[in-house]
Amino acid sequence: MTVTEKLNGYGPLAGIKVVEMCTYVAAPATIRILSEMGAEVIKIESFAGDTQRTQGPGFGCKQTETEDPTIDLNNTNKNWVSLNLKDPEGLAIAKKLIGEADIFMNNMRTSALEKLGLDYPTLSAEFPGLIWGQMRGYGEFGEFAHAPGYDAVCWAARGGVAGTFPEKGTSPSIPPQAFGDYNAAVMMATGLLGALVNKLRTGKGEKVVVNLYHAAIWAGSIGICAQQFGADYPKSRKAVPNPFNNTYKSADDKWVYICQPEYNRYYNDLMTIIGREDLKDDPRYSTLQTLLETGVAPEVIEILEEGFAKKDLEEWLAILAEWQVPSQKVFRFTDIIKDEEAYVNDALRKVEYNAFGEHAITTSPVRFGGYGDPPMILSKPVGYHTAEYLTKLGYSDDEIAALEEKGAVKVYHGEEVPDRIFKSQRQEAGEAPCHW
Repeated sequence: MTVTEKLNGYGPLAGIKVVEMCTYVAAPATIRILSEMGAEVIKIESFAGDTQRTQGPGFGCKQTETEDPTIDLNNTNKNWVSLNLKDPEGLAIAKKLIGEADIFMNNMRTSALEKLGLDYPTLSAEFPGLIWGQMRGYGEFGEFAHAPGYDAVCWAARGGVAGTFPEKGTSPSIPPQAFGDYNAAVMMATGLLGALVNKLRTGKGEKVVVNLYHAAIWAGSIGICAQQFGADYPKSRKAVPNPFNNTYKSADDKWVYICQPEYNRYYNDLMTIIGREDLKDDPRYSTLQTLLETGVAPEVIEILEEGFAKKDLEEWLAILAEWQVPSQKVFRFTDIIKDEEAYVNDALRKVEYNAFGEHAITTSPVRFGGYGDPPMILSKPVGYHTAEYLTKLGYSDDEIAALEEKGAVKVYHGEEVPDRIFKSQRQEAGEAPCHW
């Protein structure tokens, strides 16, 4: 049984077929989003598998032959087929699978696609209704059109993230691995779904392209606009234009982030909250326009620093909540994996590994009221579903064995990996329905 059959028609994309030839993060994560909407996903790997399978040890993630938490992050609810695209019969099988699909997603270099006949002009001529998607490091034109790229260089470095996020005067930041990839994945999924709507309406396929550099520029829209009007980045928290949109340290050495954009309206409230009623209506500080004209924003920040240093974080959170000031403790990942808010809303879901025990895994963020929290089946070894899909294409057992013998396909022969469906916390508690 394929993973898709196990999901029993779940989701708004049930019946939509996707063929994926993707490695690492951004492109596979794109298709994970579609898989959690119910699409049937056939992931075609080389015999060595998605290169992401090698990455876990680089950040301390253990692996076994059948369990890999790193590959799970981008590959839930997929079916796993392994083909040798350099073999004519392996490539022919890939073409058959693509020909039956609504969407073909890749992050291969254009030159490699052209060599294999998997480029957009070739496939669109053969399959006019096919949606062809490509995730790229940089755009299709210009000096870097054919350059290799990862989110660290395309998104974090050239996209301005590493250079504009740190405190001014410090070294560039090192964002968590693949931070940009997951943002770009949502954008790519949006494009594929837009093309799918058009295909269902007109029958016509489409080419959809997203690149990591553009994704970073889009996310930096406000900063890029502000930079052109004199707001230089990176910034120092000691000199932000609006002191009410800033971080402050509490008495117990923790940080709180407040975000009150309407400075003038809430100035007196904030002065009261920190015990500086003597500064209410003070003409030096009470309007944002005055701060900008006189350059005294750092003085207000210092006043707020002194105020917030007088109470512990939990005291401040309660006080700020009472005054309806948008605020939060500045979390680290150690806080997030213990945060009940993340589990009750299914942003994190607990899964059980035979070798590693219970761990939390992120979920894609889109939810549909008619379907609820999506089912989650973890990844499989390379070639796990090869034989099943070849059978669906009409190959006999003997023909599959012959293809395997000549090196055109890889078939998994190891221990069975059950299709265990992991539910959300509320589903496990019987507080939310399961539609599968």
